[in-house]
Amino acid sequence: MDKLEITFGNFTITTDKSKMDVDAIHDFLSKYSGWSDNIPFGTVKTSIENSLNLDYFIIKNKLGLQGSYQIFQPLHI
Repeated sequence: MDKLEITFGNFTITTDKSKMDVDAIHDFLSKYSGWSDNIPFGTVKTSIENSLNLDYFIIKNKLGLQGSYQIFQPLHI
């Protein structure tokens, strides 16, 4: 599947997995999400590699904020 990136002013949505901070995603999921406490890093990495992911970035006052949404079912076309 081709990478998709859309920018609206300071807001960017992308499917480019190379821009995703896997360590930060794992940290959030394993410590703060509540539903995936202590999830292994390998599980998160594998789910990212095998899923359609939407990552968003907001640039405001030179501070970058990032978040990720993952669709855990592979996309079959």
